[in-house]
Formats: sequence, structure tokens, C-alpha cells
Amino acid sequence: MLNILMVNFPAEGHVNPTIGITQAFAARGDQVHYITTEKYKDRLEAVGATVHLHPDLVRTASINAASPAGLNAFLNIQIQTSLDILEVTQKLSESINFDFVFYDRFGAGELVRDYLNILGIASSPSFLISNNQMIVNPFRPDAEVPFQIDEQTTTSLQHMKERFGVAPKHVFQFMNNSGVLNVVYTSRYFQPNGDLFSDENLFIGPSFPERKGKNSFPLDALQDKKVLYISMGTVLDHTEDFFNTCIEAFSDFEGIVVIAAGEKADFSKINPFPDHFIISPYVPQLEVLRHSDVFITHGGMNSVNEGIHFNVPLVVLPQDKDQPMVAQRLTELQAGYRITKDQINVQSLRDAVREVLSNGAYKEGVQKIKESFQQSGGTAEALAKIDAYLQNELA
Repeated sequence: MLNILMVNFPAEGHVNPTIGITQAFAARGDQVHYITTEKYKDRLEAVGATVHLHPDLVRTASINAASPAGLNAFLNIQIQTSLDILEVTQKLSESINFDFVFYDRFGAGELVRDYLNILGIASSPSFLISNNQMIVNPFRPDAEVPFQIDEQTTTSLQHMKERFGVAPKHVFQFMNNSGVLNVVYTSRYFQPNGDLFSDENLFIGPSFPERKGKNSFPLDALQDKKVLYISMGTVLDHTEDFFNTCIEAFSDFEGIVVIAAGEKADFSKINPFPDHFIISPYVPQLEVLRHSDVFITHGGMNSVNEGIHFNVPLVVLPQDKDQPMVAQRLTELQAGYRITKDQINVQSLRDAVREVLSNGAYKEGVQKIKESFQQSGGTAEALAKIDAYLQNELA
């Protein structure tokens, strides 16, 4: 039996991919201690984890990573969240000797590993990206104004070093942790340049264990209907104008239009909509995708993987972070139709949905990616590789 500490960035697209491997660890008798926020407590306890909570600074934050000021604000959230996680880790380490820490590529992972001085295994919910790409892409949004950390960031990092004796090697570590092994929830086929990555990167494909919990969403209304599902994820805000564009674009859609508005949406700014629309702050995405014919998404990896799992062709509207890379790969494999931010309007949305519904090549492209997921090793391979590595290290 292993004592495993799991650390993650508190967002749907980071926590949900780890549910399957958390369940696999717990099912074989390992003690899994998962540090996260209240929002994810029930779903993680349902698969056997012992959950330890820290404050949620992400859920209500307005994150704009397209500017240096926005990046600094995001970094400060990352640093304060890391400080909170290190504090929980410190308390747990007083009574538990952990065998290794399993951590997300975002957040406090390597810091926790260094604080405990134990092995670290990384978890990547999206495509792998090199540190060089991280520097050029998110940390230099404007080539004429190189990114510089602000005074608050500098002070917080100094406090971290003084309090816990650890510090990131580079500020972009908060967005690209790595470990002795890296578990990646996709396939080598879907990963751009997948064949170039070494065997320390375990491409196990995504998993979709049943999510416990009750909801009042009217799934019966989707039975035997053509369904258009629209979601821009849980992190973006100020999406009301986009939803109003969707209402206009699909007012005459012959079927049901489901919009996951998210917790931050201001419904007073959303226009009246026809009876065939269902607009809700929360939508049980897996269940809705099971009925969907087309999925309009921001291109977050978690949502894309779920759409592929249910053979739903994708219309992708990438915003930031890894989303343009995901959209590009879907386009290359003809599994998705891309609309850039400056091209979003009533006509482009109508044209995109018409294209993916009428052109069978998109569904074929999705099917090929799904097959590559099914041919990946899954959680069983990940656990076997982790066990072999630990056995070799302890020998």
C-alpha cells in the first residue's frame, strides 16, 4: 500500500482528468490524499480519496492571460494558491510519510515535491509543451513588451522561500511542472509531434468514470432530438455577448440548443431565447454530450476529449492558453472546424455547424482520435509504470 499525495490546480479541466487514476489508486488499496477546493470534494471522495481543502482563489477570479497585467494577476493567484497548498502539505507531513506526490502541470507540484524531498510524478491534462514554448508563448504576449513579474509576485516568492524553503526555478514553472514520469491524458496520435516524446511520458488516453451527484437538468428533453451543445468552459467570463450571438444564430435550429452558461454568467444580460433553447449555469456535460450531434467549444482539452469520446464533431473557438494548439491539431486531423476570436458572428457560427453536420469527414476524424485513445494504455499502464519506477528507485 502506498501513501500518495495528489496536488492539482483547482479547475474542472485539471481535476476531472485525474478522477480515473485517483479511483484506480484507491481501488487497489493505496491511501490517496488529495489537496483541492470544496468544489471538487464530493467527486473525489466518491472515488476513494481523502480530501484536504484550501481556499478557492480561481473560481471567482477574472483571468485575462492576454496581457502582462493579466498574466501577473494569474501568477499571483498561482503563487497564493501554492502557498495555501504548501501549508496543507506541511500539516499532513507531520503525521504521514508520503511515497510520492502526483501533481498537475499547473500550480504547486514541483514546490511540494521539493518541500517533501520525495519523488514527483506529473499529470498533464493537455498537450505537452516545452519550457521554451512556455517562455515565448504565454509569457511574451507582446513581443515589444517582454513579460516582467511585478512587485507583488516578487514579494510573494520571497515569502515562499522564507516560509517553506522552496522556490520555482522559473516563474513559468507554475504552468509547466514536470516529473520523473509524466502521465498525459491523450494519445501519441493526438499529441502534436507525439513520436518525439520519450518513454518517460506515458500517453494513457483520457478516462471518463461516472461522476457522482444529482442534478436537475432536463435530459429527457434531448431524447430523439438533434442536439447542439455550446460551452465555453468554466473559467472565462463576460461571455453573455457570445451567448446572445448564439441565440440569434440558432433561433431556427431544428432541434435542441443547450448552452452551459457557467457560474459567472449574468443572466440579466442574456437576451430572451426560443423554447428550443436550454440555458443553464451548470450542465452535466458527459450526459449531454451523449445526446449531442455537434459541440461548440472553447477548445479546452477536457471538453475536447469528452466530445471525442462521444463521437461528437467539434466547432472550436479557441481563446487562450493551450486552446489554439488544441484547435490547430483538431483542424489538422479534420476532427474540428476552427473559428478564430475575430471571426465569431451569426453567419460564421451557422456556417460552421452546417459544415460539421453535413460533412462526414469530421466524424471520421473524431473517430480516429477516439480509436487512438482506446489503444492507449489507460490507468492500468500508468500504475504499472509508476510501480516499476518506484520499485527500481527503492531497490
